Amino acid sequence: MRLLNGKQGLRRSQFAKELRGTDLEKVLLVPIDVSKVLQKAMILNYFGDVIHIPFSFMVSQTGMQLLIKEIEEAKQTCQAEQVFVGIEATGHYYEDIVRILTDAGYSVHIINPSSTHEERKQHLTYTKTDDIDLYLIAEALVGNKATNSKLPSGMYKELQNLTRARRSEINKRSRIKMEIRVVHDHIWREYQGISVLVDKKVKTKTIFSDFWGKASLHLLTHYPHASQILELGEDGLQELSKKHNLKIRKTTMDKLLFAANESVSKPLDQLSSELFLLKKKLKAYEWATQTIKEYEEEIERIFVQTDGIFLLTVPGIGLVTAAEIYCEMGDLSHYTNAGQLIKKAGTNPVIKQSGPGGGYFGRISKQGNANLRRAIYTAGRCLARHNEALKPFCIRLKEKGKKAGKINIAMGNKFIKIAFAMLKNQKPFEWDDPEFKYEQEISKKLTLPLAA
Repeated sequence: MRLLNGKQGLRRSQFAKELRGTDLEKVLLVPIDVSKVLQKAMILNYFGDVIHIPFSFMVSQTGMQLLIKEIEEAKQTCQAEQVFVGIEATGHYYEDIVRILTDAGYSVHIINPSSTHEERKQHLTYTKTDDIDLYLIAEALVGNKATNSKLPSGMYKELQNLTRARRSEINKRSRIKMEIRVVHDHIWREYQGISVLVDKKVKTKTIFSDFWGKASLHLLTHYPHASQILELGEDGLQELSKKHNLKIRKTTMDKLLFAANESVSKPLDQLSSELFLLKKKLKAYEWATQTIKEYEEEIERIFVQTDGIFLLTVPGIGLVTAAEIYCEMGDLSHYTNAGQLIKKAGTNPVIKQSGPGGGYFGRISKQGNANLRRAIYTAGRCLARHNEALKPFCIRLKEKGKKAGKINIAMGNKFIKIAFAMLKNQKPFEWDDPEFKYEQEISKKLTLPLAA
């Protein structure tokens, strides 16, 4: 199993490790096919002989007692020494079953649905029934294709829930932003940019450097139409800026008034539905922004209690990115080197090789944890821009002709190797720059004192 350990970490060898030295005649397999309401299980011996035909149960006190009763009776009948439970990871519905059976002392192994799909293809069958799926789950288990034996728990699970919820909220806010732009385009299209001729070429100049900044959002909320800006005039804009501390510059005011004069929008009284929609979308944007802020505060509160705080000593890595990578990597005792984590994320390049040639590296595999993969790419992009210690590595990649996407992935993989070493050795990031102090690097990324 040395090859599997090297490529997949220690997790995939767990079944083989537990099975070694056991009399195979005294081994039972319990594949479980999970759904939202009704679950199905069967009991077989190691060689595929059916001990108990497929039966259904529910995830309740009564249902789980029934499952455990059937397993124990089969165990006594066959005088089994080992019972292995294989369960397909379907949504989140399998988690309670895994927890209950693990607490009951059974060896539970989680199987990716892709593994059972591949088993079906190998058998050249396109028929899909729950009973067939149970056989395929059992074969995947015997084939040592389980990808996990434990669920994330403790702070790993808490951070995983929060960071994924924040990412979902970020995506929602992005959609809201797009909808706001579309709606406001119907009200005053020039607000998002003025098109002018420069040297016989059309160029678009934005009015605000940050469309979602305080000043722009205030005007979108209270003065969304060109006629309202013209009514205010320069004096009115200056007074408004002072009153609400909007810090609108003279050049911005000039561009704003020019865009208002050039506007071909409908009259204000003909845009009642658009104005109503804009108002609602802006409220949704404000709510989403506040929710994201609250998520980040809770993430920080939990993250500072973990050893993941070492990741914040790396220049360019922010709190949320560090928390995402820390919780998605999970317990590092499952891994012997950082390459296994890179494979888990699917950011490892696919090698194409045949014959005597050395082969070449193709695109990344994208087989693995998509959340970890996204966090690695984000970390790589941040390091490429803001980390002076790793800048020579980034420059070498550029000199080789690598494009931005590949550089970001390479930088992200580099960070995983650094993070693995820091967490394994419980040491902060080391840099020979005399001005670098990791305590200051951590404190500037936190909103609360570290002691809190």
